Amino acid sequence: MPRCYLAGPMRHKRRFNFPAFFRADEVLVKLGWEVFNPAQMDVSSGAVTRDGRLRRRHLEVNMPSANREFAARDVGVLIEKLRAEDGDAIILLPGWRRSVGAKAERAVARWVGLRILRIDQAIREGKR
Repeated sequence: MPRCYLAGPMRHKRRFNFPAFFRADEVLVKLGWEVFNPAQMDVSSGAVTRDGRLRRRHLEVNMPSANREFAARDVGVLIEKLRAEDGDAIILLPGWRRSVGAKAERAVARWVGLRILRIDQAIREGKR
């Protein structure tokens, strides 16, 4: 089963764009992907609710520090959990080009040799 990491805009988006991340996750799982979803990781950490509301009050005043923690976690997934030789990929959600984080994640994925797919390409590939 191929694995993937979802990358897309979050910061400065309504509800951190969680609805788009969870929709993509659901579709990709049905197509046979194992998905690493940073929105789900945020929810699992207790920092944010599934609908994109901050749960930890200190995040609002410590966003630069929290962003570093999230970045380290997310890049760690790309490097430690995904393998190019297994057909794993980073899957880009709409708006990724306007996201500093998603562009950085894409650069790391390229650096370590992962496939890079847009969500529409991943869906087409999964339907074959």
